[in-house]
Amino acid sequence: CAGAVVEHQGRMWLLGGIENYFFGDERSVKNDVWSSADGRAWTEETEAAPWAPRAYHQAVVLDGRIYLLGGGNYVPVHVARNDVWSSADGVNWVCETEDAPWAPRLWFSAAVYRGRIWVLGGWSKEQDNHGDVWHSADGRTWQRLETKTCWKARHEHSVFVFHDKLWIAGGHARPLSSEVWSLNLPADWKP
Repeated sequence: CAGAVVEHQGRMWLLGGIENYFFGDERSVKNDVWSSADGRAWTEETEAAPWAPRAYHQAVVLDGRIYLLGGGNYVPVHVARNDVWSSADGVNWVCETEDAPWAPRLWFSAAVYRGRIWVLGGWSKEQDNHGDVWHSADGRTWQRLETKTCWKARHEHSVFVFHDKLWIAGGHARPLSSEVWSLNLPADWKP
C-alpha cells in the first residue's frame, strides 16, 4: 500500500510502496515497479529501481514519461525525500534532480496541469504541514507559485484537474475542514 499508481502506455503502473502502512521498517519499504493491462495480471517490471525504496510518494505522467516524486517513510525511522526520477518504460530511470527546491515531504499530492507537473502541500517531521505549490515542465527546474490567496497547509489531500482548473479538496489541515479550492490560470499564463 501507499505506492504511487499512474496510467502509461495503456497499462497501470504501481511504483514502490510499503507492506505495513504506518509502522514498516526499511525491509517493508519497496522500490519495485509493476504493470498491468487489466488489473488482474501483473508483471514485475523491475524488482529494484535505482530510486531509493519509498512510500507516501507521488507519480504523474508528462510527455510520455513517468515521473516519481518525493516520499519516504514514516516510522520507525522518518525519511522524507524531494528527489525526482523519470522513465519512458518503467524500467530505465533517470534522476532528474536529487534535491528539488521544495522541501522533502510525505503525503503530498501531484498532478499534471497545463503541461507542467504540480506538487502541492504535504507533511514532514521538521515542518509539519506544507502549504506551498510548485510546478515544473521537466522535473528538473521548479518554480514556486506565489498567490495572494491559498488554501491552508495540509497533507493527505486530493488534487485533480477538471474543466481546465487544478482542484484541491480535503486533507489533514488544522483544524480539519471540508474546503475545496481551485486554481484557474489565464489562457495566456506563462510561468
